[in-house]
Amino acid sequence: MKMIIAIIKPFKLEEVREALTEIGVRGMMVTEIKGFGAQAGHTEIYRGAEYSVNFMPKIKLEIVVSADMVDEVVSTIASTANTGKIGDGKIFTLDVESALRVRTGETDSDAISA
Repeated sequence: MKMIIAIIKPFKLEEVREALTEIGVRGMMVTEIKGFGAQAGHTEIYRGAEYSVNFMPKIKLEIVVSADMVDEVVSTIASTANTGKIGDGKIFTLDVESALRVRTGETDSDAISA
């Protein structure tokens, strides 16, 4: 099993969710975060005062899938979240040692299937 962590632009969330559902992803965790990378920050003016925005709003997706689905999930996220502009995000893949569905007690691949 693998965990895919994807950082994407907020306005791409629904499009990415729909694309992942179409390829068979059954669930994901979504967190609103703030961060910066090459995009850094920018300066805005609010009520005549200039201020610096150092952290940009982002969405973090966490998805656990079987190892054979990883390439398809990563490529789906990458193609769907891509705008071609700086700040499109990053995708990380990590090993998952075990999983447990609390309600039923199912473990590992049984716990992440429907």
